Amino acid sequence: MTFVKKITCALIAMLMATLWSGCVESAEEVTSESEDITIGALLPLTGSVASIGEASQTALEVSAEDINGYFSGLGSGKNVKIIIKDTESDSETALEQLKELDEMGIKIVIGPQSSNEAEAVLDYATRNGIILLSTASTAPSLAVSDDNLFRLVPDDTNQGIVLARLMTNEGIGTVIPMYRSDIWGKGLADEVEKSFEALNGTVLDGVKYESENANLSAEVEELNEKVIAATSENDKESVAVLLCSYGEVTEIFDLARNYPALSKVSWYGTDGMALNRGLINDDNAASFAAVISVKAPIYGYVGENDIYQAVGPRIEERLGRLPESYALTAYDALWIATFVDLDAIPDNDESLKMAVNTLTDTYHGISGWTILNENGDRKYWDYDIWTVTEENGSYQWKKDERVIMRDEKLIFIQ
Repeated sequence: MTFVKKITCALIAMLMATLWSGCVESAEEVTSESEDITIGALLPLTGSVASIGEASQTALEVSAEDINGYFSGLGSGKNVKIIIKDTESDSETALEQLKELDEMGIKIVIGPQSSNEAEAVLDYATRNGIILLSTASTAPSLAVSDDNLFRLVPDDTNQGIVLARLMTNEGIGTVIPMYRSDIWGKGLADEVEKSFEALNGTVLDGVKYESENANLSAEVEELNEKVIAATSENDKESVAVLLCSYGEVTEIFDLARNYPALSKVSWYGTDGMALNRGLINDDNAASFAAVISVKAPIYGYVGENDIYQAVGPRIEERLGRLPESYALTAYDALWIATFVDLDAIPDNDESLKMAVNTLTDTYHGISGWTILNENGDRKYWDYDIWTVTEENGSYQWKKDERVIMRDEKLIFIQ
């Protein structure tokens, strides 16, 4: 079966809705309809979240090619065009870039990717009728119903549950968090604490750091002191560090390797770290990650998915590495955004929101079923847990296990 046939079969429910609404014209009519469908994207192509942004850009490029191939197969003159703006992993820059997209008349935007950026731009987006389709923002505080932010990923209440259960299953009784002092890092640390304490675990006062800080030496030294104190009162096998970070994980691990106590306890990361390219490309940081066998969950791949089998290798080959799974949701986001643009009444905020909710209900893409909950976030989820391994002097991310939720129960699969 050709890729176009595969993608058509997988999207048939969504496309039927579009066909019935009259947005895809007959062959004679459609050839004269050659206007581009322009979708905006706010991606962190530089800065601490650049690994996710880079992978998402590649996925969007592949998605645009596939959508345009689909239109061409219909005999349509339509094409989807993406205008990508670099947020530089910075909230103020994200807002400036969204305003530029708005000035261009773009009302559907993929991104922002980080929760800090999403929070910074949401008020402007709402006041100006712009729909945001974020494919990586996960802060629970942004899980609000009937706003203009739709997130094709689950919020971090779920990741908090997964991490707490994972640590408990592995005999951890005491956790010391180290986290970014922002809406995402603090929010995720709080979720883990809530879930871990519900399982009778203990969370000690942690170490917070400012993401803009170029030197984290003092914070890593503080963490070392807290670990020494904790292991003096508890078995070191029962003590763990929880690290809520993005690209700064590389610097943190590079510093941590100089403190023997930090390599003698377990470490758990988060989705901001999992599959990060910078970490495995830095031998010092990667070697520490391999020594401590850090485990980091992220929204899971749907490897058995037919569309993933056809598209995933193309994204990976073009990117030159395994992409974060948030790049896969970016691929799906462009398909959804394209048909929202076709279905909705132009410049009508409520029509755009209704189209998003309708299309995500029926869309099954490379990341699976995109149905959203009452807060506009992905309803169903699995998590993959990744670790860093070394082979022949090089480092790579390796999937350690998978966590699925079935009948309100977590199931860990090796």
